Amino acid sequence: MLLPERLLLLGTRREKGTIPMSVATRMTYGLAGATLMELAFREKLDISKKQLHVVDAEPTGISYLDDALNEIRRSKKPRKAKHWVQKLGRKRLQLQVYERLVEEGVVRDDTHQFLGIFPMRRYPIEQSVVLEELMSEIKEATFTEDLEQLEDSRIVSLLGLIYVSELRKFLFAKEEQKEAKKRLKAIMESDVLARSVSEAVQAVETAVMGAVAGAAVASSSSS
Repeated sequence: MLLPERLLLLGTRREKGTIPMSVATRMTYGLAGATLMELAFREKLDISKKQLHVVDAEPTGISYLDDALNEIRRSKKPRKAKHWVQKLGRKRLQLQVYERLVEEGVVRDDTHQFLGIFPMRRYPIEQSVVLEELMSEIKEATFTEDLEQLEDSRIVSLLGLIYVSELRKFLFAKEEQKEAKKRLKAIMESDVLARSVSEAVQAVETAVMGAVAGAAVASSSSS
């Protein structure tokens, strides 16, 4: 399962098939970041002078990855990671990732029309075992006593996205919340991320944090 799909699955309520409103905006940017990270892991993107560049334009065969790759490639000038996180962070990307999860049979498309006009999109989780296995990996990595043992680059990146998106509030039991936040913060502040992933992925991680912080400031100033 690709990084964006893992993140979206973790943020989806099992039975309701929706994303909690409190993390909806963060999830949008998180998915954009996860998409860019996945492209970087596949060595499609690189970074130079703090800007993302396409180094391999060969299609992946995955629609939402290829759409993002083509959009970056067509840009008239190189852009920083934060620009692409904000640009790609939109509803269409979320729907595309859900579509792939539906194809894989992990979630069910339970979309229906409200008042016969407005689509009410819901994606209840069909394969709970997939979510449970992912949660097991997340918890094991989060509560490890030895950060140096964290070598799975995608899991390390996913932990960073969980921290930024504040998904821990929905993934960990009440009695685990405080410790989980402490552990995730420690991972983000350690050199684990720098050691485990490329400079491009690190740049995207930082860009997601910046986009989320900016959205939070904008929201508070308008309220």
